[in-house]
Amino acid sequence: MKPCAFTNQTLVDHSIGSLNYAKMVMTSSYIDVAKRRLEKFGVKVDDSLFELSVLLHDIGKAGEYYQKQFDDNCDGRSPSFIYHEIGSAIFFYNNIKDERVKKLIALAELNHLNAIRDISSLSVNEFPKGYNIRMLKLKRYGKALLDTLRDKGFDIHFNVRDYTFDDYRRMILDIANSNEPYLKLYVFFLTPIIVGDNLDSHFARGLGERRRFIEILKKEVGV
Repeated sequence: MKPCAFTNQTLVDHSIGSLNYAKMVMTSSYIDVAKRRLEKFGVKVDDSLFELSVLLHDIGKAGEYYQKQFDDNCDGRSPSFIYHEIGSAIFFYNNIKDERVKKLIALAELNHLNAIRDISSLSVNEFPKGYNIRMLKLKRYGKALLDTLRDKGFDIHFNVRDYTFDDYRRMILDIANSNEPYLKLYVFFLTPIIVGDNLDSHFARGLGERRRFIEILKKEVGV
């Protein structure tokens, strides 16, 4: 069943579930509006990236550091996925060729847990306190995730590998040195990720946390 997204939930199931809930807000008209806004800045985004940014938003959880918390049936006690968003961001940053688009999606991935962790403190000179390089060892379980999703019919041309501090530093440095106005539009990618991630986590895991926020989301999307 590995990789796991949480106790008794596979990362494959969470990825697909998140995308299904995200589609409640990420309609064709939503994507059209987002693309038109971005095109005003000369940024062209392929439609598929909107779905892929949600589908693979938690690929950082495939890091060996996180997966060692589970047995083969995704049984694990109080697992922690601290900083997994960094691995997800690096994955997209390294797979998207367009220099502007990869920064947009990397920002969305980095910020999808902003209510818990503020990325503004990330340093280009060192990992965050308590970070473990095994959090970026995504090749083994990340490949398993991508292969399974492909088998289920998802068109994914990205590759995954074990990443390094140099990969982290290059991404953070690039984002830190960028102040183009179009970067604010990363919210077009962030919103579906937040909706899909939180609703799938709520319904699949029965978590009672963030109850007020979840109730607002449910009302907004009509579930």
